[in-house]
Amino acid sequence: MRHSENAVAAKARAAFGRMLTSSQYDELLRKQSVQEISAYLREHTAYAQALEGVQDSAIHRGRLETLLRRDLFYQYARLTHYVPGAGAGAIYGYIVPDMEIELILSALRVIISGSGDLLAALPSFMQSYARFDLVALAQAKTLDGLIEAVRATPYEAILRACREQYPPQGGSLRFTRYEVALRTYYFESMLLRAARAPKHAAKQLSGLIRMRAELMNLNTIFRMKTYFNADAGRIRATLLPYHWRIRPRQMQAMIEAKDTQTFMKLLSQTALGRQINPQAAFIELETERVRYHETLRTLRFATEPQVVYLAFMLLRAMETEDIIRIIEGVRYRLPPERIGAMLARS
Repeated sequence: MRHSENAVAAKARAAFGRMLTSSQYDELLRKQSVQEISAYLREHTAYAQALEGVQDSAIHRGRLETLLRRDLFYQYARLTHYVPGAGAGAIYGYIVPDMEIELILSALRVIISGSGDLLAALPSFMQSYARFDLVALAQAKTLDGLIEAVRATPYEAILRACREQYPPQGGSLRFTRYEVALRTYYFESMLLRAARAPKHAAKQLSGLIRMRAELMNLNTIFRMKTYFNADAGRIRATLLPYHWRIRPRQMQAMIEAKDTQTFMKLLSQTALGRQINPQAAFIELETERVRYHETLRTLRFATEPQVVYLAFMLLRAMETEDIIRIIEGVRYRLPPERIGAMLARS
């Protein structure tokens, strides 16, 4: 398998070399419409194949974003094609459970709100990889229906346990409890996959995984304090049980901070927090930027194939989200400098 893994690493590095350059981002920021963005991506970047046959005059935001996300998934498929069994039990399979959980959470939101059409937004391109029927999931109207849709997968037991521990009250579901349970399963399974890698690679893979979890926790604390004035107990119940660079006592102090300003001050006193603007109005942009640059640094110094693969795919996913931010910014006629400040790579 080592030979096939080396092939994946070589392909990943080659694909990394085809990612958007700073000058290409500048060109995208100067576009005036979704149609212009589509044309530029097809004619001047590595997205030519993904957008082949697209009529720019007819393309709309939703369709372009779907094509970009599909291409990201196909990038995963192209790379894992070289690994026997798609690296069953190794880190190579990380993207499928990630997408499965996002779909389950989307289905839960639709069930809770009683409105929305998940069927129209289904990523049909991943059906042959998913462990459940995507259409059945999208058609679920109740929690019981959702559990049935994911029957015989690890998600069935997770959803059943949540339903038993947090029974619906008056038809309402405690979405956050389900989200934490599903994401905890995801990160735990990814850390188990990482642990099977060679020692040095396992440490680097664990760092990439734990970084994402810790930054998600920081985002959650910020939101809970800023928008809900939540107390420490309520915040703790929404956090993932993983840490990266912030010591437990530092995290505890931030959870117990009396308000957002105190939280940001405490965060700025940590090694990680020094990379974050303490005056930031939206911490999500700051944490995504940290993740981008830390992942980029990992890729540049990585020698183990699994680390090269995961770091590249994470960067590739962030590039997709950056392009989508540009599309959204252009759609709402934001000035280029403001859109540029929203990008992870900025």
